[in-house]
Amino acid sequence: MEYPIKIKGKTIKQVTKLNLSHKNLKTIPDNVYQYANLEKLDLSYNRIEVIPQEILKLKKLRTLDLAFNNLKVLQGALFKLPKLKILNLHGNQIKHLPKQILDSKITTLILSKNKIEHLDESLISGITKLDVVDNPVSYVDELVIEDDKKVVIPSMQLLKNETENKKIIMHKDKKKIFISYSHADEIFHNRLMTHLSVLKKYIGGFEEWSDKKIHAGQHWKEEIKKALDDANIAILLVSTDFLASDFIENNELPPILRKAEAENTNVLCLLVEPSFFLKSELSAFQAVNKPEETLAEMEKPAQERVFLKLMDEIQRIIEVE
Repeated sequence: MEYPIKIKGKTIKQVTKLNLSHKNLKTIPDNVYQYANLEKLDLSYNRIEVIPQEILKLKKLRTLDLAFNNLKVLQGALFKLPKLKILNLHGNQIKHLPKQILDSKITTLILSKNKIEHLDESLISGITKLDVVDNPVSYVDELVIEDDKKVVIPSMQLLKNETENKKIIMHKDKKKIFISYSHADEIFHNRLMTHLSVLKKYIGGFEEWSDKKIHAGQHWKEEIKKALDDANIAILLVSTDFLASDFIENNELPPILRKAEAENTNVLCLLVEPSFFLKSELSAFQAVNKPEETLAEMEKPAQERVFLKLMDEIQRIIEVE
């Protein structure tokens, strides 16, 4: 299976980064393996179940993002990539780590929100950053952090920071971020998700949720209700389409507003297009950007600065609370 890939102004040999997230892919497209100089490949938010042997054709790959797919088993080929350093497997269904990981060059391994029950120190001794938050870990070997120190880790995150003498940081309770948006504004939603994924890699401490995480066969109304009940932070992508949505008005905004009043849930409004925001009840909440400076009216660099401002605010909330 091939997927149309168009990168303006570059030949296949010149491409070092490829983003195929949110493409509803069941398999890795065959033509991906033509990009032999890839250093970073983002396949997050798809439905991939198997990593084929052909992945070994990407000999220069350093970062592989497979977050939010349907992986249950990790194929050995994944750990034979000679330059792979960062592997993100967040939000899959993995139960075990294969022995082949011992032969890998991976230093950052993100395994949060999987189904791992046992961590074997011998398999992850070469990992300098390990995230195992939200796993049903029932048994953990002693993990050697420094030559003279051993730490037993329950279901939480371990970070070994090389620049701070391998400092140990553990997060028990992650913030839950609910993202409310109109599908007409999907382009801004997708960019927001990209920024959140970067923020998570650097600071952790939160889980983001939008209706993109609802898979076929799930009871979508129940999934939305649960996500709203769990949310500590709500990001609203406000536009005319957003304000016109009966579903958002009747099903998402009422619980968000109630939680904001009763539980001090943080509500952050990202203004994506000119709208009646100032005349709505949402105007009582913090807007990341000014109503006269919406994302749709900005050039790309200015948009990116607004997203970064939002990331700074999320980081502040996580660190303060």
